[in-house]
Amino acid sequence: MDPNNNCLTVSEAADGTISVVGDIDMAGGPLLEAAIEQREAALGTTSSGDIVLDLEAVHFIDSSGLRSLLTAARRAGHRHSALTLHAVGPEIIRLLEITGTLDQFTIASRRD
Repeated sequence: MDPNNNCLTVSEAADGTISVVGDIDMAGGPLLEAAIEQREAALGTTSSGDIVLDLEAVHFIDSSGLRSLLTAARRAGHRHSALTLHAVGPEIIRLLEITGTLDQFTIASRRD
């Protein structure tokens, strides 16, 4: 990936983890939402399986991207599961703290 290009890309690993690369913003949010919805469909409506996002390569989330994550977290809650975030950077943790939304997610791991 070109480091000067922050376009969002998503891919799904064999275990179902959704790896996210780039900025989760107004342009990338719909792509992430589609990937999450596809994973939810694979889990089925009665599954309580978590949706897992690997955010190792995400360094920026804007308000529309945060809305996408919160919407997915709410849907997960309705399924009695969670939206689990891996490799969350300090800039993302700070955003979640400032907006009072940190408790809406399961933070599985953090990065420096």
